[in-house]
Amino acid sequence: YDYGVHGADPYYTMELLDGGDLRELSPLPWQDVCNVGYEICSALSLLHSRGLVHRDLTPRNVRKTQSGQAKLIDFGLLSPMGTTTLLAGTPPFAAPELLRTMSLDGRSDLFSLGATLYYALTKRQPFSARTFEQLPDAWRGSPPRPSTLVKGVPPALDDLLLGLLRIDPGA
Repeated sequence: YDYGVHGADPYYTMELLDGGDLRELSPLPWQDVCNVGYEICSALSLLHSRGLVHRDLTPRNVRKTQSGQAKLIDFGLLSPMGTTTLLAGTPPFAAPELLRTMSLDGRSDLFSLGATLYYALTKRQPFSARTFEQLPDAWRGSPPRPSTLVKGVPPALDDLLLGLLRIDPGA
């Protein structure tokens, strides 16, 4: 919100995000997951319109305010769209093109958004892998439809999440 110097000490102030992160708050009702998705898509839209990719969208990097609004945080891996040689991020939420050193664009963040929302809804990772080396094996399988894990999930939300989790960025 503000920055400056008080005496000889520099300072800055930021918004207080004291509602917890998605890892702590999951599982959430499907309606809340839709609201979180909407709010994070708004943040991603701004980044992508400026040619940037977040690259580390995970449940830990989505925090909520006390009023329940979702905020995207931790821009430490933010990079311009295009080819990257830096393999970094959180493996279970990393897009396949990151591992394959393909060109990154907004679809990379959308894959991570799908994995993050899947976790927020089910409290399960769609692709269980602790390391980047384990990801190719994890991607050979398909995650179960969220509605098989959580009662009442609409088919459209199932389809959306599984669509975001396609391994081929062209799909």
